[in-house]
Amino acid sequence: MARGRPAADAKAWEIFIHLRLRVGEDDDLIAFLGKLPPGRRATAIKTALRTGGMTIHISDDSISDDEMLDAVDDFLK
Repeated sequence: MARGRPAADAKAWEIFIHLRLRVGEDDDLIAFLGKLPPGRRATAIKTALRTGGMTIHISDDSISDDEMLDAVDDFLK
């Protein structure tokens, strides 16, 4: 009997995100992520992204750093 998750057929695209959360400013996110075991955080973040906040529409690859920061800031509010 095989154990664990079956091997995926789909090609994976890996992205690594580093978050710096500040006490007093990001308490809601700290509480949310703090309740999750480390192995479930990526799934929770993917679910949060899929259920709201992904309103950025990029017509080409020329988005400025300020526009990206504004989009991320709007998502985290």
